[in-house]
Amino acid sequence: MKVRCSIEGLDCPHCALELSKKIAAHAEIDTAEINFPMKSLVMEVSDDADEEVIVAAAQGIADDFEDGIEIELRD
Repeated sequence: MKVRCSIEGLDCPHCALELSKKIAAHAEIDTAEINFPMKSLVMEVSDDADEEVIVAAAQGIADDFEDGIEIELRD
């Protein structure tokens, strides 16, 4: 399933690419794509994954990557 999030606080497209690679490397996340201009993050995960847990994991990776990045689940 796809988990769609908004992402704020990234400074450049290169940082977005690097962060998406780090998020995609997480065991529960199959793919992660950040659209820098649209400020969106789409992650592909297994159908039985808990969206809140996935978003929390992505936020933890973002916190270690750079200060001030906020990831929130989209409605």
